[in-house]
Amino acid sequence: MNNSFAGMAVIVCCGTSAIALASTPTPVFQLSETHDVFIQVPLTHEFYRYSEHGDLRDVVVLDAEKNQLPYRVLPVATPVAKPEQTVTTTALSFSPVAVDATPETLRQLHTTQVTVLTNTLQENTVQIATSTEPLSIKMPEFYLLDISQLDHDVSSLLIDWDAQANNQYLQVELEATSDLQRWVSLGNATLVQISQQDYSVKRNRIGASIPQKTYEFLRLRIVRGADNLHLTGITAEQKITTQTVATEPNDTWVLAGVLAKTQTGVYFSNEHSKAYPVSAWEFTRNEATPVGTIAIDLGSDTYGDTARIFSRAAENKDWQLLYQGVWFNAQVGTQWQKSDQLNVSANRDKYWRIELNESAKNNIKPRLQFGWHPAMLQIIANDKPPFTLAITADANDGDIHNNNRNRIFNQLIATAQPTWANAILLPLSVTPESLASASNQIDWKQVVFWLALVLAVAVLLLFSLRLFKQLNVDGSKNE
Repeated sequence: MNNSFAGMAVIVCCGTSAIALASTPTPVFQLSETHDVFIQVPLTHEFYRYSEHGDLRDVVVLDAEKNQLPYRVLPVATPVAKPEQTVTTTALSFSPVAVDATPETLRQLHTTQVTVLTNTLQENTVQIATSTEPLSIKMPEFYLLDISQLDHDVSSLLIDWDAQANNQYLQVELEATSDLQRWVSLGNATLVQISQQDYSVKRNRIGASIPQKTYEFLRLRIVRGADNLHLTGITAEQKITTQTVATEPNDTWVLAGVLAKTQTGVYFSNEHSKAYPVSAWEFTRNEATPVGTIAIDLGSDTYGDTARIFSRAAENKDWQLLYQGVWFNAQVGTQWQKSDQLNVSANRDKYWRIELNESAKNNIKPRLQFGWHPAMLQIIANDKPPFTLAITADANDGDIHNNNRNRIFNQLIATAQPTWANAILLPLSVTPESLASASNQIDWKQVVFWLALVLAVAVLLLFSLRLFKQLNVDGSKNE
């Protein structure tokens, strides 16, 4: 009997050791000094280099005695619904004007009877033409726009033209006048219109703020891209917004890539598609930040052709197409014009791929630009500072863990009406690389524990077997 109790004691001791040897959270940040109960700290995308989960399920907040504190993660700004707009449009008459045109000539253009010609290249587009000398030119100094009869304000102008290779980008200046002598500058803009195969991109809007009846004429000057330019229509727009939009802060960073081993397209529109040559680069993220926007950063490299962007969660997964279309990056005058960033839905994929035109391989070094909406970490503290943020390997199921965490947090502040005190995160001497390395190392304490546990069970079985035999022998003698 004594031997049996000894074996059981070994197991109890080992079980206690198992609890002690359970993975201990590793502190990676410490909160700046504060004596408040309700604390909030901003999180940057770099914080997700430590966490392996985009929902931060492996993050715990600890006090000085390693007790876990309640916390929740909130977006810095809550998205606001897209505003509804009322748009009023009016096609404007416009006339090309020669360099030496005088105010009297311009006035004559306005008063002379004109012939309306329907443009055959685009329906519902009207041009104004007369037989006067200012129109008999190939490269006018500017275009005169008549807004004297407009019955609404102007918030922007839409410029349409037949885009050729030499005028895909137009740099324009807009001026206004009431007497055709004194001109007021309304600003400048760069217009873009590119067509490549089945894809096209068009940015043909000039922002303006012109109240009704403030001016009679506008002067549109083509600073760059006027060679063989054929304007097909100019439209005045008035946009009335019924709801304002809260601007969300956007934290962006760029990632350099390497030339991909596979320089043929990985996207096939159907099973009969053939491989085609491309210029491809691949990228590997080292953080799990839930990306909200992506863009191709071409720096000072000029490009205007088709592009594809892919991502995938693991190397053994198939590439998922995120974007297919035209991407451009060009310097027009002193300004760089580029495609807008693309919206994605909280993408946490680690691996990314860009495919550009085959000829771009030796001329361009693209980078991927990621963006996300920063988050705020809110903590309910106690009187045992300092407080630390730690990473634990014992991450529970994401949805259940987060729901329970948020439920507890909301119950604690239900009647508190807290005022949040701001703090910052101070990095500790732990790098993401060392954290990952430590998690991949063999835990020899755990190995020793399990060996000891197996040995203890074997010893217990041995003593139990001996005790059982002894009981059988004693029973036989008694008979």
